[in-house]
Amino acid sequence: MTTWIPVALAAVLAVVALAFLWQERQREIRLRLRVQKFYASELFEDMAPFLKAARLSRIEQLTVDKTGIILRRLGQETDSAFLMRPNGYAYLSQEQQEALRAVLEECLPKLRDNRRYHVSRRRVRLLNGTVEYGYRYTMRNDYKAALNRAAYYESSLKARSW
Repeated sequence: MTTWIPVALAAVLAVVALAFLWQERQREIRLRLRVQKFYASELFEDMAPFLKAARLSRIEQLTVDKTGIILRRLGQETDSAFLMRPNGYAYLSQEQQEALRAVLEECLPKLRDNRRYHVSRRRVRLLNGTVEYGYRYTMRNDYKAALNRAAYYESSLKARSW
C-alpha cells in the first residue's frame, strides 16, 4: 500500500528535472539568438577594432556593464574602453550584456580558460533602489606571475654588448 509513495516521488522528481533541463535549453537558445543578432549588428562592426587590439594584448581585467567594456592591460596604467554613449549607442540591457559576454568569450578565447581568468558577476544597488549587474574577468595571480617572469627571462637572455 505504501509502495506507491516512492514511485510517485521519483516521478515528480523526474518531471521537475526535465522541466529544469528544458528551461535551461530554452535559455541557451535565446542566448544563441541574441549572440547571432549581436554579430549582425552595427555595434559589433564598430567594436571589431577594439576586439582585435584586445586579442593581441595581455588582458589583466575586463569589465562589461551597461556602459560598455573597460579593458585594463597588464603592465599599463591606463585603461582602454569602448563606451556606449560616446559611440552613439544606448546603454546595454541585462540580456545584451550576457550576449556581449558570450561574444567576448568567443572572440577572446583565453577569457574562457578558468586557469587564467576568474569571472565574477557584480551587483550594484543604486540610490534609487534599482540594481545593475555587470561582469568582470580578472587575471589569476599565478598566470600574471608567469607572464611577468617570462618577460623578465626574455630580457635577461638578450645578448649584451660589454
